[in-house]
Amino acid sequence: MTSNNWQNLSLQDLEKAVQHHNRLYWIENNPEISDPEFDRMVERLRELDPDSPMLHAIGPAGAVDEVASALDEALDPELEKCVHDPPMLSLDKCYDEATLLKWFEKFEGQAVATPKIDGVAASIRYDADGNFLLAATRGNGSVGEIVTDNVRQIVGLPLKVDIPNLEVRGEAYMPVSVFEKHFKDVYLSPRNLTAGALKLKDASRVAQYQIHFFAYDMLAPALDGEIQTEIDKLKRLHAMGFEAAAAEVVHDDALQAAFDQLEAMRAELRYETDGVVFKTNLISEQRRLGHTAHHPRYAIAYKFQGDADISTLREVHWSVSRTGAINPVGIVDPVTLSGAVVTRVSLHNLAIMEQLGGEQGLHLNSKVLMMRRGGVIPNLERVLETGDILVEIPTHCPGCGQETYRQNDFLYAHHAQDCRSARIKQIEHFASVMELKGFGPKLLEALYDARIITEPADFYTLTVEQMCSIERVGPKLAERQVNRIAQKREVPVETFLRALGIDELGRHVSKILATHFQSLDEILAVQPEQLAEIPTIGDIIAQKVTDGLQTHRVLIDDLLQHIQLIFPAPQPEDAQLDETENTSPLYKKSVLFTGALESMKRSEAAALVEARGGSTPSSVVRTLDYLVIGDADFEKFQSGWRSSKLKQAEQYNAQGGNIQIIGEQAFLKLLDN
Repeated sequence: MTSNNWQNLSLQDLEKAVQHHNRLYWIENNPEISDPEFDRMVERLRELDPDSPMLHAIGPAGAVDEVASALDEALDPELEKCVHDPPMLSLDKCYDEATLLKWFEKFEGQAVATPKIDGVAASIRYDADGNFLLAATRGNGSVGEIVTDNVRQIVGLPLKVDIPNLEVRGEAYMPVSVFEKHFKDVYLSPRNLTAGALKLKDASRVAQYQIHFFAYDMLAPALDGEIQTEIDKLKRLHAMGFEAAAAEVVHDDALQAAFDQLEAMRAELRYETDGVVFKTNLISEQRRLGHTAHHPRYAIAYKFQGDADISTLREVHWSVSRTGAINPVGIVDPVTLSGAVVTRVSLHNLAIMEQLGGEQGLHLNSKVLMMRRGGVIPNLERVLETGDILVEIPTHCPGCGQETYRQNDFLYAHHAQDCRSARIKQIEHFASVMELKGFGPKLLEALYDARIITEPADFYTLTVEQMCSIERVGPKLAERQVNRIAQKREVPVETFLRALGIDELGRHVSKILATHFQSLDEILAVQPEQLAEIPTIGDIIAQKVTDGLQTHRVLIDDLLQHIQLIFPAPQPEDAQLDETENTSPLYKKSVLFTGALESMKRSEAAALVEARGGSTPSSVVRTLDYLVIGDADFEKFQSGWRSSKLKQAEQYNAQGGNIQIIGEQAFLKLLDN
């Protein structure tokens, strides 16, 4: 929907659009359109029908009480767990033919190409008599949630098989036609809706969502030695009544052709897909190749590149972050990329914004190329045609009016104590880290303006009555939010430290503090020089963290009146890492990421490094071992572009440091080794 299309909608369609964007704004915390455009949409609805019930449902209560919240209200919070043995691993990913061909060279024989279904991974087990026994979600790969009764409602799922003790793995999905006909005006995507349906408390309701299941793997001890190829496996699954994706056996000279053919057919398929899975056809080769802790070596997902389209940069908003930096956010004409409507794009910081604008500077009304890389991250790639209004850097904070100043690549201000923008961002950050779901930006703004929540500690004195005093917040929503807060009174110390919003006190440093010290008093008493002695911390980080802890003493004391901190159990001095960690080239190495990763989220990459005995500092330090550049930025780096992290790393190297600057593909090889 373009910025003006909604003006021509019928009354019924306009009500659906208002309902949809109201939920995105208040509950999902993921708006697709700007505030002024939503307001104009509401006014248009008021013109058409002043008595429209949707006008009385705008706000958090409406977002929860309308039909769009049916799943959220009905999800079962106490699902039992199931261990996956072997684990349900992720797939390695690639984005070009060259990388795919390198993978193909590792084994003998041919590969099997199938569409990569964008669904919800699940495991289904049958007992010794072949009867349907249990079903579970993938979860974290090692442990999933049991959803047996819900999966039983899947369309066409075999409840009896002819193989004892069989486990079938695959993707639960909603056909595009079902989503388009019944749910597209209310829910974000078929995948999200499928995930919610599988966790409903009332399993009988799952049938109305018409969920299907694609089988792509099976574990069958009774068939050891009988199944020789991947194609044999898929044929056997199909013979038992399972739906299996169309598969093609290909050699190296046909890999790209198979990918191109499936990409061309993408819009015609009955399910959503985001790439092509290639898997070694010979089962013997699959066993020989084995797997890493992250993915099987015998399979790879060749991902569709993100859709690209041209849009127009209309506004630049300046947003105060929790650390006080004032960051630019681009507002563009709505454009659909990889099935999602994009209207906002981060311009990151002053340096990146200036680079996009070139010598002329960034201008409003510029024609820009937008891309959603890997189907996930919206990027403003470059300016195609310069606009007519120069983007001006604000001289005063948009929240409190204090003068701004530039420090390296960022814009800052000495914010006033009552800076509304900075305080709300701090509260938002606390709610996010503490996983207080349902407290979106608009609700927090309303609570702040009503002086109900003006600092994080106020969450713990919040009452149902106070919540209900906010316009359009009803008792049902109020009670649910207050109960969520009550469940967050025992908190791991590293989560508590991160939630404070102190600059440089992120996941890495908070974990170090939690493991190096036995009490919060010890943490608060640590001196900068003492903290800087810990590897991967460094002088700058140590100073910022210790200064921040002192600045936040009042907040910390207030929170401790309501929160009990949980420290990790001390590790034995002779505790040894497992063999995988000891043999990894990342063992005892520090790794920092810059730019967007194509193959995984940066948080996932950091977790993989730590699982191999490495560390992931939050910024460039002199003792850093690797600075990894995401594929999205590696070409720019090779052409001379430098971010602030890259400049700092090169500066340390010029002073005798040994920081290796590598691309994402080189990092993936380190993981494999």
